[in-house]
Amino acid sequence: MFIRNLILVSLLSFSFAASASFSDAQRTWEKSSGPASWRRMVIQLVDAGYPYSAIPFMKEYLTQNREAIDETLDKAFDQLISRTGVRPFETLSDSVLEQSRSSVVRYILAKKKIRKGLASEALNELARVNPNHPVYPFAMHLRAAAHAMLGKYNEAESDFRDCITFTKQRYNSESNSIKLRQLLFNRDSCIAGLARTSFNRGRFAQADIQYLDIPKSSYIWPEILFEEAWNSYYLKNYNRTLGKLVSYKAPVFDFIFNPEIDVLRSLAYLRMCLYRDVNDTAETFYGQWLEPSKELRSFIVAHGKDYNYYYRLLTTFEKERTTKDGLMHSLMLSIVKDPAWHEMKQSLFDSVEEFSRLKVGAEGSRFKSLLQRNLKSVVDDYQDLLGSYGKAQFDEKYNTLAKAFQDMSYIKLEVLSRKKQALYDDVNLGTSKRGDVKYIERNDKQYFWTFNGEFWADELGDYVFALRSEC
Repeated sequence: MFIRNLILVSLLSFSFAASASFSDAQRTWEKSSGPASWRRMVIQLVDAGYPYSAIPFMKEYLTQNREAIDETLDKAFDQLISRTGVRPFETLSDSVLEQSRSSVVRYILAKKKIRKGLASEALNELARVNPNHPVYPFAMHLRAAAHAMLGKYNEAESDFRDCITFTKQRYNSESNSIKLRQLLFNRDSCIAGLARTSFNRGRFAQADIQYLDIPKSSYIWPEILFEEAWNSYYLKNYNRTLGKLVSYKAPVFDFIFNPEIDVLRSLAYLRMCLYRDVNDTAETFYGQWLEPSKELRSFIVAHGKDYNYYYRLLTTFEKERTTKDGLMHSLMLSIVKDPAWHEMKQSLFDSVEEFSRLKVGAEGSRFKSLLQRNLKSVVDDYQDLLGSYGKAQFDEKYNTLAKAFQDMSYIKLEVLSRKKQALYDDVNLGTSKRGDVKYIERNDKQYFWTFNGEFWADELGDYVFALRSEC
């Protein structure tokens, strides 16, 4: 059924210029059809404030046109994508997209190549993006990622720095709230890319400093905290690893679903020979997730690729926040709070709002009826995108959980092996002192404060344990 429960009654007033552009689009449609007409209609509809109605015409133009996209259409295409996102056009085949020389199309192609693991081909596409185009900062991010995939870390670091610079410049000249949010996300992702590159090169101390450049207000910071914990682990600062991970117990992080947090916590305890803590963490993990994980697998198999089911399941959860068990609740909460989900959901709402506007005065208007039919297909596509994204997230998170169980089993076996060896060697594994501030590694700007289970927003991510190694 068409977008049940999502119709928004929000009729906006239009300027005379916008109305004129819509009338122009109608006259263009009435006169002729073909690439030249579709080009004009895209420009006119975008100018009139109907970007979602323009999507099918833009797709048709890209499919049929064999000429380079001119500057006027390219500008309209950029305005269209700033509202709709690139996802509606990623469904077009590479052969269709390759006909265009538009910077936006090159960026879309590069994204598709990256997802297929074709980093070199992605670089070829990105080399054709105009440095003066608004998409360029995002293209720089992709180029840096492609170089990192190829192990070209010097080039990756250079591109990540350029990405930060170009994004800041674009941010300072931008006023659109949607674009500003996208640019902030891009900037922080490139800062994280620098830190990840240093980590991959084994430069853990450098990565430790670079991660700190990501503000706690960033959309990506909650996930980055886990990477920081791993970086501290490789620095052999296990107390700080445990401190980073304890932040995930704060209620504000209830949307984070990452079973590897418990695996890393167990590894840190293992490195400090705190075997009781390892076992306690493992037993809690198994008790919390083992049976629900079996049910999750049955659930995924039962619903296959029914994207409509996943769409309805997740949108219902957004409203009611009720599930049958803790695993499903954590998993779905992590999906519906994901920035990618929000971006697609906002596009869905906006396309429905545009459909509502078209209903006004639609009686007897063949053009508006056509646009409504086109918009229905756009709305259906967004629902399908949301459903397929939800399905992919379920699969990915189940695989992560299954791997966490495997890793936890290895850790438990390692504990048994070490305990057995200690028994043979007559080594005392116990200690009477659990922690002391003297075991904390800190610099002059870091202060000691007793943690009694409270979580303060400005302290999240800065906790550190004071445990003594028993190795």
